Amino acid sequence: MCGRAACSLNPDTLCRACDYKNAAGKRCTTSWAKSDIEYVPSTNIGPKDVLPCIVAGSHYGKGDERVLCAMMWSMIPPWHEGDYRKHTLSTHNARLENIKNSKLYSAPLRNGQRCIVLCEGYYEWKAGKTKKDPKQPYYIYASQEKGVRADDPSTWKDEWSEQNGWEGFKVLKMAGIFNIFSTGDGKKIYSCTIITTEANGVLSWLHNRVPVFLNKEQDSRVWLNEELPIADAIDKLNKLTLSDGDLSWHTVSTRVNNVLYKGEDCRKETKDIGEKKSNPTSFMASWLKKGSADSAKRKNTETKKDDNIPPKITKES
Repeated sequence: MCGRAACSLNPDTLCRACDYKNAAGKRCTTSWAKSDIEYVPSTNIGPKDVLPCIVAGSHYGKGDERVLCAMMWSMIPPWHEGDYRKHTLSTHNARLENIKNSKLYSAPLRNGQRCIVLCEGYYEWKAGKTKKDPKQPYYIYASQEKGVRADDPSTWKDEWSEQNGWEGFKVLKMAGIFNIFSTGDGKKIYSCTIITTEANGVLSWLHNRVPVFLNKEQDSRVWLNEELPIADAIDKLNKLTLSDGDLSWHTVSTRVNNVLYKGEDCRKETKDIGEKKSNPTSFMASWLKKGSADSAKRKNTETKKDDNIPPKITKES
């Protein structure tokens, strides 16, 4: 599953990072659609926070263009009434196996409301060896070019050209479903769900579910194609699999456990909790160092005592 994400690229940079080729084969950047909620870059985004998504331009009267839209991460049920943030269903993830027949997701799917949910990476927690052991958080992201560190934006380029396209940080693109909710005061709130599937050998050691990743341009084009029947679109998603080398990951601090904490160090690589807690080499080195320091301290104390003893006076013959 995916319950926490990071997306810190500013809105203008995201337009370039989500470039694509149009029907004529021309490389284009993606523009932002008007929205009644705001995307705020953050390294710790949780359900009911806002994530950037790509949707087909036809939803905004822009033909075959693609547009970026700020969406609340946790799809608002079609039947919900009142404050849109107070819906109580867990809708930030949806199982691929169930969406076609789901009362919650089938209506948006029939309306062609498919989207691509964007982030730089997401967090997943690995259970400890016992129930008492804390869970270790991991940060998962697309494998990058040599020298690019996912936890250090100073190593990222911000370069785009019509010839070469985006040459900066590679973002994750995940298949999603969205809905549009009208508030009492006339606002339209877009909200989204990330589609998940069974994990294969690449990440099954960490969790049994993973987002459905759209790693190739063709995958994105197919999923956003409203003319493709639902059954065919879902069949295409079922055939997508992760390969070795698609993703990278590292351990991070448990600070990310608190969704209210938004510090830049959320995705900073750290040592594994278990390694910190029970590294015998580290423990022995610390014990020997302490023993050596205590021995030196005792020796120094004894020397000082000897210095205070007056010299023995002997009788001269």
